[in-house]
Amino acid sequence: MRYFNYLRLPVASTSYVIVFILLILVFALFLFTVAVVKKFFEKRRYRASFFKEAMDKGLSEKEAEILWEYSVKEGRDPFLTLEFKVAFEKVVDFYLHTAPDADEEIVRSMREKLGFDAVPFFVPLVSTKDIELFQPARVELADGYSADVALFDKDERYMYWAFTDPFPMNRIKTGDEVTFVFIRKADAIYKFVVPVEEVYKEGDRIIIKVPHTFSLQRYQRRNFARVEVDILCKFGVSTDGGWEWYEGRLKDISGGGARICFPYGKKKPSVSILSEVKLEFFLEGKHFSLKGSVVNEDLREKVLCLGVQFVDIKDTEQQAILRFVKKEQKKLAELFVRKR
Repeated sequence: MRYFNYLRLPVASTSYVIVFILLILVFALFLFTVAVVKKFFEKRRYRASFFKEAMDKGLSEKEAEILWEYSVKEGRDPFLTLEFKVAFEKVVDFYLHTAPDADEEIVRSMREKLGFDAVPFFVPLVSTKDIELFQPARVELADGYSADVALFDKDERYMYWAFTDPFPMNRIKTGDEVTFVFIRKADAIYKFVVPVEEVYKEGDRIIIKVPHTFSLQRYQRRNFARVEVDILCKFGVSTDGGWEWYEGRLKDISGGGARICFPYGKKKPSVSILSEVKLEFFLEGKHFSLKGSVVNEDLREKVLCLGVQFVDIKDTEQQAILRFVKKEQKKLAELFVRKR
C-alpha cells in the first residue's frame, strides 16, 4: 500500500506545480492588463492636458489635433511644439510633407497664434522659413557663377528668390544645387545649399524657386554678443597734438567693442580704419575709459558712425560689460515673450 501511495505522490505534486504555474500566469496577465489599462488612461489624461494647453494658447481643436498626431508620429513630445519654435517647425514640416491633405493656411495660423511667426534679431534662425522677405543674398551656381538675389516671396514649402543682377537663364536648370549666402543684420552670416525646383520669368524678373531647409550654417561675425543702446559718450581721436574730443552716443556695445555715432560740422574728423581712439562713457553708474581701434565707418550727412574694437581692455571692465549685455538680452527676451 505504501508502495502505491509513493507512486501517486509525484502525480499530486505535478498537479500542484501546474496549478501554481497557471496561477503565476494568471497573475502576470492581470499585472499586464493593469499596466496596459493604466498606460491607456495616462495617455488619455496626457492628451487631454495637451489639448487644454493648446486651446489656452488660442489653437482650435483641429490645429491641436494636427500637432498631437504628427508629434506622436515623429516621436516628439507634443508639449514641446507649443513652447519651442524648433520643435514646432520640425513637426509642421513633417505634417506638410506627409499628410495627403496638408493645409498651409492652418500652419500659418498656428505659427501666428503661438508667436512663432517672427524671430527677434538676437535669436538665431532655425529654418529658411524665418528669412525675412526682401533679404538680399548671394547665390552661387555649380559652375562657380554667382549673382545677387533677394527673397521675393515664400510659402510653407518653397522660397522664391529674384535675381537683382542681369542673369542668363541658360546657366541654371531644375535639379542643380545652388548655394545661398546672406548676412542677417545684427546677427551672423548664414549659408545653405538647396536643389533648384524651377527657374522662370515673372515680368522683368528672373525667379529661382527652391525648397526650404533646416540645414543652415551660421557663422558668428563677432566673438561677443551685443545689444543696442543709446548712451552719451565722449570720443577721442588721436592727433599730433594729443587728443581731439567729440560728443556722441553709443548705439550698441559688446564685450569686444562698440558702435558710436556723432555729428560733426564742416570738417570731418581725421579718423579712418585702424585709427587709434578713446571712448569715455558711464554704464550702470560705472565710468569707463577705453582704448580702441576703428574697424569700420559709416559716413552719413553730418553724422559719422564708427565701429570700434576695444584694445587692451581690462578683464574686470570686460566682465562688467558682458554682465550688462546679458542682462539687457534677458530683458529683450522677456519683453518679446510678453508681446506675443
